[in-house]
Amino acid sequence: PLHPPRYFSADDRGHMAAMVHNWPHEDVHVIVVTDGSRILGLGDLGANGMGIPIGKLSLYCAAGGIAPHRVLPVMLDVGTNNEELLNDPFYLGLQRPRLTGADYFAVVDEFIQAVNNRWPKCLVQFEDFQSDIALPLLDNYKEQLLCFNDDIQGTGATALAGVLGSLRAAGGEVTDLPRQRILIAGAGSAGIGVATVLMQVRESGGGRDGKKEGVR
Repeated sequence: PLHPPRYFSADDRGHMAAMVHNWPHEDVHVIVVTDGSRILGLGDLGANGMGIPIGKLSLYCAAGGIAPHRVLPVMLDVGTNNEELLNDPFYLGLQRPRLTGADYFAVVDEFIQAVNNRWPKCLVQFEDFQSDIALPLLDNYKEQLLCFNDDIQGTGATALAGVLGSLRAAGGEVTDLPRQRILIAGAGSAGIGVATVLMQVRESGGGRDGKKEGVR
């Protein structure tokens, strides 16, 4: 079984390095972290979104063969804008509106620097962050540490695999992809991720005649 998850809150600023070093295992390989701001199609679940990192890491262990003591599920509790949770006397997270702007990113940065200091080779998977936060976080940290955003990059890679498989099933070749016209319904993290991967294919290759005809 996975070890108990870790909750880091906005009230822990200045102490996150110590909290990370309190973790008893020296060889953490994968961290899945969320702030609970966009959990699946349910929206802002605040600290109640911890089930997502636990579930994703269960897959790493069960399907990927990573030992349970080498993964760490994390909740960054920065508040919630869910009125129901704000008024729920049994809610365990911070009962105040979410941090935004510089204050929000300062909390995330302290956590990331603490993790990177102790486990510099650890993979950090950003999970279920709302779109206006997810993209800036990925852009900020992708050159600093091993990380990816599952909603953007994971969905994009999976969709690309499906499109390439469909081309083969239709009797075509994967090199036919730049000739296709593809409509993406929605501009959330998943839609942006799919569009980004398709555009990367356009920039890196072309059709059978070598022309970069583009994905529209």
